[in-house]
Order: sequence, then C-alpha cells, then structure tokens
Amino acid sequence: MSSLAKRILSALVLGPVAIAAIWYGGYAFYALIAAVFIIGIHEWSRLSMFEGRVHWGILALGIPYIAIACMTAIWIRAGHEFGFYLLLYVFVAIWSCDIGAYAFGKVVGGPKMAPHLSPNKTWAGMVGGALSAVIMVTAYDVWLESLPGNQIIEELDWPLHAMIGLILSCVGQVGDLVESALKRRAGVKDSGNIIPGHGGLLDRIDALLLALPVFAAVMLVMEYAG
Repeated sequence: MSSLAKRILSALVLGPVAIAAIWYGGYAFYALIAAVFIIGIHEWSRLSMFEGRVHWGILALGIPYIAIACMTAIWIRAGHEFGFYLLLYVFVAIWSCDIGAYAFGKVVGGPKMAPHLSPNKTWAGMVGGALSAVIMVTAYDVWLESLPGNQIIEELDWPLHAMIGLILSCVGQVGDLVESALKRRAGVKDSGNIIPGHGGLLDRIDALLLALPVFAAVMLVMEYAG
C-alpha cells in the first residue's frame, strides 16, 4: 500500500472515531484525552533525545505543553453547553489550514519559509493555509447559525471569525514548526509510527497543541468583554 493510501485510510478510520468520542463526551472523551496525553508524552520523550541522551529541559517543557492543550480541550468541551461545536471550530481552522498549506505549497511553490526546520514548507503554503482557515471558519459559522450554537460564536460578525481563523492558522503553523525543530534536533523524520502513513500522534496534533490554548484565551477575552 502506498504512503498516500495509508494516510487516507488512517484518516478515514481514526478521524470519525475521534470526532465520535468528542461528540459523545463523558468517559469516551476523557479516555481519548488521556490516550492523547500518554502517547504524546511518550513521543515527546523521543523528541527530547539528542546524541543518545535525554535533554531533561526539553522533556520537562513537553509535559505542561501537552497537558495544557489537553486540559484546554476538556474545558472547551465539558465546560460549555455546546462545547462540541466550539472544539470543532478549532479543528476546522487547523485542518483547513493544513490542507490549504499543502495544496498551495505544491501548486505555487516558491521560497521556503523555514528551510532549516521544515524544508517542505513555503511562504505560499503559509498564505494558502491562512486563507483556507479564514474561508472555512467563516463558512462553519454560516452553517452553525442554522443550529442552536454557542452565543460566543453566533454573536460574532464574519470579520471577527476571519480574524480568529487567521490567528489560529498562524499559531497552528508555529506549533508545526516547533515540532519540526525538535525532530530535526533529535534526527528523526516522525515523532513515532503509531499512525500508518502519518507517523506519530504529535505529527498530527502539533498545530492543535498551540491552537487550543489560544482559542481558549480568545473565548475568555470575549466572555469577559461581553
């Protein structure tokens, strides 16, 4: 099976399982978060290796880095009446950014954004990812307006959604570069091999690790401002 076929098959299997656990909530959601934390820490410890030795400073930073993202996901999902839609808001922004960045980077090409950290990332890809996130987040809001959604989202005008989409896309790409720097330093291509065709779990959630806390901060600002 080709690498692309493995990636598509893994996404088709694991994506719905994760979304279902988030939708269902309760023990299924907490089990998902616990698994993400445990696997994430395990893979981060691998990225903390340098010349055969563990860099304890990097490892120590990884624990709160992953824990804060996990706790933020719990706060968004379990702490709000329509937490599922709010959490999905972040996923829509990050997933669309990833797809847009990949597509624009392949089609347009151009100068590399950070050749020493991630040779495949281009400035065109960054711009394409940001535009994709802005468009999809705004479209998600239009869809959400037909549902009984959270007032934090429904009361915002589209320019604010566009701004949030832009912020999440930029933060997510920074999170991607953070993991790329760690992989380059550790001398590994992927954080692990738990997901066929995709590598490790951190390879798939690196952008979310930063985007989730930032989105939570935006929510808090809007709640207090309102």
